[in-house]
Amino acid sequence: MNIAIVDDLSSESDALRNILNEYAALNKLTFAIDVFPCGEDFLQSFSPFSYAVIFLDIYMTGITGVETAKKVRESDRDSLLVFLTTSGDHRADAFSIHAYDYIEKPTKRDKLFRVMDDILENHTTFFSDKLSFNAEGQDYALPYPDIASVMPAQRNYLEIADRFGNLYHSRMTFSAIVKELENDSRFLQINRSILVNLEQVEALKDGMCLLKNNASFPVYSKKTKEIEQKWQNFMFARIRKNNHERGLHL
Repeated sequence: MNIAIVDDLSSESDALRNILNEYAALNKLTFAIDVFPCGEDFLQSFSPFSYAVIFLDIYMTGITGVETAKKVRESDRDSLLVFLTTSGDHRADAFSIHAYDYIEKPTKRDKLFRVMDDILENHTTFFSDKLSFNAEGQDYALPYPDIASVMPAQRNYLEIADRFGNLYHSRMTFSAIVKELENDSRFLQINRSILVNLEQVEALKDGMCLLKNNASFPVYSKKTKEIEQKWQNFMFARIRKNNHERGLHL
């Protein structure tokens, strides 16, 4: 798991890193922790989806933690933001940009351990495989669950859509994407040049595949029934898996 700590006090960031390393050792995990002394330095090296968790001090020299988080949210809706502060004055601001948690300083071991337990239990996106690509000069590592569809675009570009409706245009070839994703059961090629994530399919109707991000694509006319059956089988298998994990039976 990649973790970022953004704090202008080295004593605080060192203490937080030590607690995180202790947690990783106790749980037999590997954390890659990057520490930044200010929001400006962090944003200069930041790329979307590169960190599972970002710890942000709210009060920093230069731009604040909240301002830094707003910049992160412009291109990355998935990273979990945990704010660190000596005051609760900015709690409303923090949660308005979908902060995951809010920890008052000095950081207490028990509180941080509870936050990390919750992250590991409830957020699996960051432990998924990721599709790495460059789009408009920016490097991305998009978790497989977040990919909604892939299709060729104009001028030898490939259009990758995520589940939030964001579009990325990359010079990767469609065949290369298919080769990388074809062994993952959630991806299905619904016609000659469109690959979709079955988890993101809302419905198959009148020869069209409707996605949850409001996109729609035509389905192979001769394989409509086959594709619909594969989608239904996939959804049924997922329901069974979820029920099994909850201790239910189907």
